[in-house]
Amino acid sequence: MSEPYTIEAVVPGPSNAVRSHDHPMLESGNLSFPKGRYLLDFHPGEDRSSYVIKHRIEGAALIERLLESGRARYACIVSSPISSYRHTHLSSEARHEVGWNSDDLGDPPLFTPMILCVEPQTITVDADRDGVHRIWNKQRIDLRKGSRLALGSVIQIQSSILQLLSLNEDKHLDEGQFVVDVKEEPFRFHIRLSTGLHRFLRFPKDPARNHIMTHIVTVCLARLQKDYASDDGDTGWQSFRNLRALADYLEHKGHEHWSDPDFRPEGVATALYPHVLPGPDPEAGSDA
Repeated sequence: MSEPYTIEAVVPGPSNAVRSHDHPMLESGNLSFPKGRYLLDFHPGEDRSSYVIKHRIEGAALIERLLESGRARYACIVSSPISSYRHTHLSSEARHEVGWNSDDLGDPPLFTPMILCVEPQTITVDADRDGVHRIWNKQRIDLRKGSRLALGSVIQIQSSILQLLSLNEDKHLDEGQFVVDVKEEPFRFHIRLSTGLHRFLRFPKDPARNHIMTHIVTVCLARLQKDYASDDGDTGWQSFRNLRALADYLEHKGHEHWSDPDFRPEGVATALYPHVLPGPDPEAGSDA
């Protein structure tokens, strides 16, 4: 149910610019580190309100040395302009998780990965040792706490229906039961789950989790078709920013959405998140 992907945040280009920062910085369009690359791997987390990020610095020995010594850290700002939400996640490890409270956000968050200096220091830069442009050679630089050493592009994760799901334990439900409610500020599906089912989905260890999530997605899409087919004015589904994003996502994937007359919730759900059948038992004989 997750689709990991890789982003190269700094790429070579025709620019000859060395940006006017007071210290060398690894970012797109800035040749302070001529051979520098800032690579990022993103993997969706298990609870749909988190991502696992892995940073990798190449060709920027100064930044690599500061990270190894603990004087710099990996960071990622998670923000949502529509919700005035902003939080900076810091880590001493290249691979770390960033999360948010979905109740605080009205749309999928923005991610801004970076490397930050965490200890004030003064350094005399050496071009050969530090991998910087010759213009910085023998320059004395002052790094403040919070100085950005590397900056990736702002990344917005494309909306999907999984980002609208909020999984919640309901001890009053019979074991194995779930119920879908809708919350509208911001719009999301509030999934009430029995205790065992909630625990099973929060900490997946079994492939059966995907089948259950496909079932939940089908119910949510059917709920949209039943109650939110209208797109009139301020009261229809178009008034919800994250539903507009979801409709764009379905269109991008080549599917109808809930206001289309040919929309089939079960067809779209199993196209997006198909049931994976077990392979043949190698110990079983052929029926042929």
